[in-house]
Amino acid sequence: MPVADVSRQDLFKACESLFGTDIDVSVEFLRYLKPAGVKAAYRKKAMETHPDRAVVMDGKPDFMADRFKEISLAYQLLQEFMAAPWKYSLTEGGALYERKRPPAAQATRRKNAGVKVESLYAGRMPSRRLLFGQYLYYAGHVSLSTLIKAIVWQRLQRPSVGAIAVSWGWLEGADVVDILRHRRYGEKFGECAFRLGRLSRYQLSRVLEKQKQAQPLIGKYFIEENILSPAEIFSRIIEMKMHNKKFWTY
Repeated sequence: MPVADVSRQDLFKACESLFGTDIDVSVEFLRYLKPAGVKAAYRKKAMETHPDRAVVMDGKPDFMADRFKEISLAYQLLQEFMAAPWKYSLTEGGALYERKRPPAAQATRRKNAGVKVESLYAGRMPSRRLLFGQYLYYAGHVSLSTLIKAIVWQRLQRPSVGAIAVSWGWLEGADVVDILRHRRYGEKFGECAFRLGRLSRYQLSRVLEKQKQAQPLIGKYFIEENILSPAEIFSRIIEMKMHNKKFWTY
């Protein structure tokens, strides 16, 4: 697809196809995309949607083929975007206009400038309860791009809502395929399953609770990447709890 024909919404939709609709996609999210993260998300989705799995999931091969094609096109679009980001201008109107590639001399200077030091948040701490990753960002311990990487890593580790529901006997493979077919743009899988009457409110809440329990703690990412030590993670958790305690609702 030519750059002139690509809209910002196309890139957002491609991200949702690979990372899921519960990711808050934004221009900042696009700017911090990394090839390794996109490739990992594509591999996971490709495993779930490949037509050869239609028999295993009791699904329809034609529909699975369409889903696999959607995932593959999303991956290709994001690869092209990451390979030449200078060709895109993310405007409020949504259009992406081709921009000139940086001059060779300028590109060389940037390449030789060393690793870019990312700026940390230096504003006021929000007056509300925060999740741990959010607290680390607003407290100035990690950059926005690092936080996004950690969130994507965490989401990729957890089982899908459909997989949990199938393992508990609340859905069958054919139900998963049908829910995916009828899911509206931007609608989460669980929300669609509830809207279609495939899962009750109780069942959906149980599945979401199990999904949350199954995903690794986000602090593990910062430890594995040597961004924070276990002792630092412990100290930051204490600080976060003290902050959140101010905003308990009764």
